[in-house]
Amino acid sequence: MKRVWILLALVLILAAGGLAYVTYVDPSLIPQSTDSTAEEAEGSSPEEIDPGLDAVIWASGKLLPTVWANLSPLQGGIVQTLQVNEGDWVEEGEVLVQLENPAANSQVEISAATVVEAEAAHAQLLAGASEAEIAAAEASIATAEAQVSLAAGRLLEAQKTVEFYEVEVRITQEQFNELAAGPTEAERAAAAARVEVAQAALDHAQAAYNAVRGDPTIGSTQLEALQLEQATKSLKAAQAEFAVATQGASEQQLAVARSRIQEAQSRVAVAESQIPAAEAGVQSALAALASAQANLRRINEGASPEDIAVSLARIGTAKAQLASAQANVVQSQIVAPFSGQVGALLVRSGELVSAGQVLVLLGDTSSMHVETTDLRETDVVQLRSGQTVEVTFDSMPDQIFDGLITHIAPVSTSDRGSTNFTVHVDVPQQDDNLRWGMTAFVNILVSPQ
Repeated sequence: MKRVWILLALVLILAAGGLAYVTYVDPSLIPQSTDSTAEEAEGSSPEEIDPGLDAVIWASGKLLPTVWANLSPLQGGIVQTLQVNEGDWVEEGEVLVQLENPAANSQVEISAATVVEAEAAHAQLLAGASEAEIAAAEASIATAEAQVSLAAGRLLEAQKTVEFYEVEVRITQEQFNELAAGPTEAERAAAAARVEVAQAALDHAQAAYNAVRGDPTIGSTQLEALQLEQATKSLKAAQAEFAVATQGASEQQLAVARSRIQEAQSRVAVAESQIPAAEAGVQSALAALASAQANLRRINEGASPEDIAVSLARIGTAKAQLASAQANVVQSQIVAPFSGQVGALLVRSGELVSAGQVLVLLGDTSSMHVETTDLRETDVVQLRSGQTVEVTFDSMPDQIFDGLITHIAPVSTSDRGSTNFTVHVDVPQQDDNLRWGMTAFVNILVSPQ
């Protein structure tokens, strides 16, 4: 029970304190009567009427230079020197960062040498040929003629080789055809006749041997025995020939004949495959001869207008390549595109950077404005260019700056699911303490709907 009384006492004390504050410290918090409010409204101008909370649009933003840019090199390389520091003011065209680019520098040297070479060749063309050049041209013709003869000889040799192997193909084909056709009737008859002759000889030898074999008066029968043996062998040979003549060639013999044909045909194909190369060699040699002859004619006749035009074109091409190489060297630099202040250097000396990598943040901080970051789409419809606003900054909360809307973005941006519009606010009277990127708050007074 005692605690309840203590709580009631505290409530009464707080209520009494609040009443005293309203009465003596801030009487404006006491509600006025309706008649009094109407009387004040009748005697006041529209500008003096408090628009109320519903008539003010709040937005936050950033203070940015009116002109600023992220600068990057067009060519990659190693950072050689940083010509500026953060915070420095630079003029348009001033070199801010210099990169090493050995390849680009080497290309400049090569292109410069090409220009010198083209100009020297042009001067020599106008001066005409020397005796040594004429002699060299004539020697080139003689060499080319010898190459033509050599190439023609190789072509002829290849053609003869093809003809030789084609004859071999025909011979092997005829041999195969003869084997495949088998023996003729005349060959069979001749073979049969040889068998009969051999049989007769064998019979005679057998009779001679039989006549002397049983006679005791003859001391030896070796001669008759030898003759009988020879007659027997002759008969077997004749019978074998007769068998071949009647049966024809075997499959093995035909296979061997076919393989000989294929070998001959493959040699023809190899020989024929060498002819195109030989013909190309002849054409190449003839072209070289024609070029050498034309070169000698040009030397004897001197430079033609066409030759001079071509030579001048070579000089122009070489100079264009030199200019391109020099431009590549320039692209290894970062040059200020406008006058302004270096906001940030995002690289250190000695680092390897790539083309398009942002290295310098540059802005003209002599003219800055506020860009809102969270103005809602429901509020942007109530704004217009030229409208006055109030601007404050986190760094200077007690100071209010007059601002002017100069641009309203036609397209929205999205931030964590919220649809916002960017509005540019010009702040003519800026304090020197204001810095690039400071947080700003924009209060926009609008007429009640």
